Amino acid sequence: MHTLVTPWVLAGRIFAIIGMAFTAACAILFLVVPLWWWALGSALAFAPFFLLIVLVERYQSKHGLIGPEPAVPDDGDSD
Repeated sequence: MHTLVTPWVLAGRIFAIIGMAFTAACAILFLVVPLWWWALGSALAFAPFFLLIVLVERYQSKHGLIGPEPAVPDDGDSD
């Protein structure tokens, strides 16, 4: 059985997703305008938020918060 998601994991997910959405939207806006250097800066600002979500997901799977349920050992009785 999975344990509940901790508030730190939830906050990390929310912060990373909002950060990725904002920086991606800014990059697209600056590409349309065209402000190339600002678009490049916004695209580069996307990377830390992406790395944060990768770290949060790895933490969750390492500590059993997500992923497959652990296998139940078979006791040998097959009625």
